[in-house]
Amino acid sequence: MLTKVSIKNFALIDSLEINFLNGFSTITGDTGSGKSILLNALSLIIGKRADHSLLKNGKIKCVIEADFNLTNYQLKNIFKKNDLDYFDQSILRREVLPNGKSRSFVNDTPVNLDVMSSIGEKLIDIHTQNASLILSNDDFFFSLIDNLSEQQTIVNNFSQNLTSFNDLNLQLDKLNRLNISLQNDYDYNLFLLNELLDSKLIIGEQIDLEENIKILKNSDEIINSLNQIDNLIAGNEDSIENQIRNLNSILNNISKYSNQYNGIKSRIESILIELDDVKVELRDSTLNFNNNPVELEEMESRLNLIYNLQTKHSVNSISELLDITNSLQKKLLDNDNIGIDIENIKNDIFSKQSLLEELSKKISFSRNKVLPNLKIEMESILSTMGMKNASFAFNLKETEKYNKFGKDSIEVLFSGNKGIDFSPIFKVVSGGELSRILLTIKSILSKHLKLPTMIFDEIDTGISGEMSNAMANLMLKMSKKLQIISITHLPQIAAKGDHHFNVYKYEKFGTTNTKIKKLNNKERIEEIAKMLSGDEISSSALMHAKELLN
Repeated sequence: MLTKVSIKNFALIDSLEINFLNGFSTITGDTGSGKSILLNALSLIIGKRADHSLLKNGKIKCVIEADFNLTNYQLKNIFKKNDLDYFDQSILRREVLPNGKSRSFVNDTPVNLDVMSSIGEKLIDIHTQNASLILSNDDFFFSLIDNLSEQQTIVNNFSQNLTSFNDLNLQLDKLNRLNISLQNDYDYNLFLLNELLDSKLIIGEQIDLEENIKILKNSDEIINSLNQIDNLIAGNEDSIENQIRNLNSILNNISKYSNQYNGIKSRIESILIELDDVKVELRDSTLNFNNNPVELEEMESRLNLIYNLQTKHSVNSISELLDITNSLQKKLLDNDNIGIDIENIKNDIFSKQSLLEELSKKISFSRNKVLPNLKIEMESILSTMGMKNASFAFNLKETEKYNKFGKDSIEVLFSGNKGIDFSPIFKVVSGGELSRILLTIKSILSKHLKLPTMIFDEIDTGISGEMSNAMANLMLKMSKKLQIISITHLPQIAAKGDHHFNVYKYEKFGTTNTKIKKLNNKERIEEIAKMLSGDEISSSALMHAKELLN
């Protein structure tokens, strides 16, 4: 249960600390005194969005702490699930910084807002003044019915599988669109691939072909040049070879007189040997020269094929053409594989749909089973609160498509008087009826939820007299199983509380502040009398207040 709330620099509050006790607590105060500030602060603790406008002093941070005694509430698992330390006395803290950002902590461990919210909703249920909207919300009634039938786990399992089912359908749609695109390109890609494969490209052959074609096209000029070279080397008495041999002969002659010419003589002999090798190699190349027009034509045809392929694929080398060949092979392989992937996903979708169908039938069965008892219980409780002819009809219908709660739609109909046709509940209930219906639902839920604390913000709106006593008695009964805190403007409800707190405003240094305090018996009598008669408290109001408290 909620044991303490500490608030600093929030709305009209400089600093406030309040201790709560078990049972039924009521909170009263003048209109505009700030009764809802406490509620707004606790809403931040359970994950409501915050901004810097909430800060009383915009230059310093706002800090809100709530202490909870969690003994006997079996909440260790949710702490463990979020990798948090569990303590029987746990603290949730929210800080709002001047820049509008906020930080959340559970037992001094930083957490994100989703974790804060998931833990907070297990600790407090807050009924706000705009709660009438829930009666037009199917989610609320499905949640109510599923809590009563204790099938939250199976509904959550269904929701998770539905998310997976929808994801699979998105994947299938994506693959189908990709498959259509691939099929449209398949024949053309296959043609391109076969054309490249048939060409049997070899890395380096383009350079060889270009060089050989250039040689063959200039063969006459090359042969003539080679003959000229051969003639210069050894073609006549004045040839290079004969000139060097003469030079060598002269060196042989003078070497007889001095050894200093032996080195030069050896070098000249080496030149003669190298020149002889050059002469042989040139003559061999001339003999091997094949000036074949057919071969030239074949080479040119092969090179043109390569050039045409490069132009078609906008590349400049055989290496790039081979990369394109590999890419086309992969595309065609993907085209074959995508069909397998599509079939696999279809099988997964079929299996998932079978599971969803099975789960949705179980969920619907459990709902239909609990609805008659819910109808009876709601009508019975409302009868004690002056709505003796209140009647409900819950129409559960199967839908064509799945939703996060199964395969059901629900229509909640209400009739407040005999002989009056049923109509959608949110369209026909009055303010007072709405308050009693919502309190009835909360009272039913309180029997099934292991929830430490419920807080009501003026759930008694539109109620007076005897009905307020009935509502107060119902909240008092609920407080035997969980902590109930009610912000109220009715003395009949305020008097039923085990504990009574008063919210008031005061001025300090020209600034308005809000405080809250626990009333003793005397103060409580005066506060209830004030609620009965206004600021001028009469003796009869005091007597009536004492009667209410007794």
